[in-house]
Amino acid sequence: METNNNSNFNELEQLREQMTVFKNRLNKQQIINEQLLRNTMRGKLSWINNVIWFEIIIVPIMLIIMASFHASEGLSWWLFAFLAIGLIADVVGDVIINRIPKSELLSNDLVATSQRLIKMKKQRTSWFIAGMIFMSIWLVWFIIEIVMKLDYGCTLPHHNIVVTIMVISIAVGALIGGFIAWLIFRKMQKTNNQIIEQINQVTQEV
Repeated sequence: METNNNSNFNELEQLREQMTVFKNRLNKQQIINEQLLRNTMRGKLSWINNVIWFEIIIVPIMLIIMASFHASEGLSWWLFAFLAIGLIADVVGDVIINRIPKSELLSNDLVATSQRLIKMKKQRTSWFIAGMIFMSIWLVWFIIEIVMKLDYGCTLPHHNIVVTIMVISIAVGALIGGFIAWLIFRKMQKTNNQIIEQINQVTQEV
């Protein structure tokens, strides 16, 4: 009887040891999966940071060009101020909404990161719509001012032609820019969806 008890006790101890080893392996695998996921998140989100840096560089250049055009054509500086405030606000908003610090990606709880990415998607959608409305208002205002500045009795008709070509170019450029912004917006949302799905897979494994 005592031998059977000892045998059962040994089997139970072996089972406990096996379970401990199994749990340790699961924990190590989970840590590895989380590390791989965090590295993947950094890689997937890096291009968004590059877009933001591009905005920071290109906006001052655009404002200098538009300031020169306003001065040469005598356009309203209120219109320029409207454009400047809108573009600067757009960059600041993009930085606040889209940027996640590296330290947060490497250390934050995955569930909290997933919630942050979901919130980011909603904020990004609202900000994109606001940006499109702003650009539409600016474009209409800009075209109205240009049309009012055209001198149809001008003895230098080529001036009107040049200005008209510039207006058409800027209008077409704004439309193309809006389309590119929509493509970037859609890709950003898709990137968030991919990361959220990967986080869900890892957390479900736990």
